[in-house]
Amino acid sequence: MPAVLLALLSSLSYGASDYLGGLKSRLLPVVTVLLVPHTAALLGIVATLAIAVGDVPDSSFLFYGMLAGVAEAIGLAALYQGLAVGKMSIVAAVAATAPVVPVVASVVTGDMPGALQWLGIVIAIGGISLLALGSASEDDPHALARPAVSIAYGLLTAVGLGFFLLAMDRAADGSVQWALIAARATTVGLFTIAFLLISPEGELKLTDWGWLALIGLLILVADSFYAVATVKGVLSVVAVLSSLYPVVTILLARFHLGERLSRQQVAGIAIVLVGAASLSVG
Repeated sequence: MPAVLLALLSSLSYGASDYLGGLKSRLLPVVTVLLVPHTAALLGIVATLAIAVGDVPDSSFLFYGMLAGVAEAIGLAALYQGLAVGKMSIVAAVAATAPVVPVVASVVTGDMPGALQWLGIVIAIGGISLLALGSASEDDPHALARPAVSIAYGLLTAVGLGFFLLAMDRAADGSVQWALIAARATTVGLFTIAFLLISPEGELKLTDWGWLALIGLLILVADSFYAVATVKGVLSVVAVLSSLYPVVTILLARFHLGERLSRQQVAGIAIVLVGAASLSVG
């Protein structure tokens, strides 16, 4: 299967898993929705990639993989909570600006980004500003609170996942597959600690286990497609195509959940996504 198709399938799976994760977080404790699927995904990716991962890379690369896991845990926690309490479309769109973090890091280290990336930052900021100034749709009971809350969670998600991208870039120099495993293992470890500290009440129904298993399967499929795509294709191209997952989440929120947005919010989301695409391509 071509690397381009694998990357697109990875993006589709990531977007669907985020949507379902946010949807279930409206009914179940967020920490439970984070822990169960990601544990299942970790076990699955270890099993499916055990033959293909090759030798264990230098410990420094694994260290960056663990740092990526810490950042991912923060980003995912913010994402699921944001999708649960805010407008899914806004949260997903703002979260798509995660590539800003690696771009800023490159400036700090003296590696100036290209003109397209600078343009992407400006466009993304403009889109977020439009979202912040806009109001929710008239039938939204949280018309005043939701735009601000959604943007806040989206930005926190972007920062967390942005640092995840930054650390994964270093970790992948050793092995993309091992970097994914190190990151996922760290993420699951942190989610486990949070689960034990919070001790959420209530038991999961059989249907809940089924939905959480499906989310885990989607994450596993996305990780596996991404890992294979990076081996078969050009990493920069694969990364860009895999970053399209917020579009999937937004479309599902609109057409499956029936989420309503004002025209200004629709315009803001579109502008943010254009900015995010410019950041990734640049």
